[in-house]
Amino acid sequence: MGRWRSAWAAAGAVLVLAAAGCGGGQAAMLHVRLDAGPAAAALVDPVHVSVSGLPPGGLVTVQARALDAQRQPWVSAAVFRASTAGTLNLATAVPVSGSYRTADAAGLLWSLHPAPGTNQASSFNPSAAGFTVRLEVLTGGRVRATAILRRLQPVTVSVQTVSRDGFAGLLYTSAAVRPGAPAVIVLGGGGGGYEVLPALGLALAGYPALALAYFGEPGLPQCLCSIPLEYFARAVGWLRAQPADRGRPVVLYGASRGAEAVLLLASYLPHLANGVVVSSPTAVINGAVSAAGGAAWTLGGQPVAPVGNIPVTRIRVPLLMGDGGQDIVWDAAAAASTIMGELHGSADHAPATNLYYPGAGHYYFGLPPYFPFFTDTAVAGLGGSAQADALATEQFWTRMIAFLGHLAVRQATPS
Repeated sequence: MGRWRSAWAAAGAVLVLAAAGCGGGQAAMLHVRLDAGPAAAALVDPVHVSVSGLPPGGLVTVQARALDAQRQPWVSAAVFRASTAGTLNLATAVPVSGSYRTADAAGLLWSLHPAPGTNQASSFNPSAAGFTVRLEVLTGGRVRATAILRRLQPVTVSVQTVSRDGFAGLLYTSAAVRPGAPAVIVLGGGGGGYEVLPALGLALAGYPALALAYFGEPGLPQCLCSIPLEYFARAVGWLRAQPADRGRPVVLYGASRGAEAVLLLASYLPHLANGVVVSSPTAVINGAVSAAGGAAWTLGGQPVAPVGNIPVTRIRVPLLMGDGGQDIVWDAAAAASTIMGELHGSADHAPATNLYYPGAGHYYFGLPPYFPFFTDTAVAGLGGSAQADALATEQFWTRMIAFLGHLAVRQATPS
């Protein structure tokens, strides 16, 4: 699984409405209004898009366009049938056709894809200042109303590079951090490096987040091989000692091989953190990703042998998992089922929830929603579909934020 390193925008939204001139007949009587917003919001906040003043029961197109940092255009569009009252709400209207096929207010955002004639394999990278989305409503082939949604980098989020305390991390903190909110340590997968986007998204939602690299960065192993579990414990200890985070619960989040690390930590060091969130998990201990083979992880200087299942019955903190039924990297759904079965067979297991998304692949649940990660090229080789992954990401994000909020009011820092 690749990793994202671009400057990523959080969001506000500035709305501009303009009805275009109409020709004769019924079109001349239209007073189409496009309501999109909120006017200022973080990217992780939901959006709304609705239209009124349309021909009753008529077909209407809503389309979006944005430019990435390389000035490459990205587009999306969907055709709907207006209600008998001449209204349209994207939260409840299923497209007749278009770049997505389900009712979703944010569908035009996450279904943005490279415009025809441009590089279809590119990823959406906003500029440091953010990006702008132009929405247009069309009937009869003519633009009737427009809205501009500006997605901006907020000045309320700061990032601190940590490289002299025995680990490599990027700590994202928002000035609007929630009182008593957990701090989250974010681990990526087999691509190595920092998993920036989940950490930044969590900070925007009010949860301090440390994107922790464990290989693939200067000063760290250059392969996923012989990574000491104590390395992660050192990062947890550092985070707990920070003045702004002292007393906060700490949650471990991991995706793919990072999920394996998190489950091992929660099993072998059960009091290290207050909760765990895993995306696309494995139930077994896997080997190193290196030409020499061997163990991926060590504990107490000894290899954690890549044989057998992760001893999840030792986990003593709440667990949230997400997995897709079309994962072709490994069978995360079967792994999650195994983990849940073992936990439920243990008399004193902590609360555990598995969120299963039948159409989704190996894409990371825990990514911020409403952003154009999901193109056919991006999900190729991971299983599932762009739409299924986008919807699963939206749903999992909501459940993950609720999970963190629950820990904020119920958990205390372990002694």
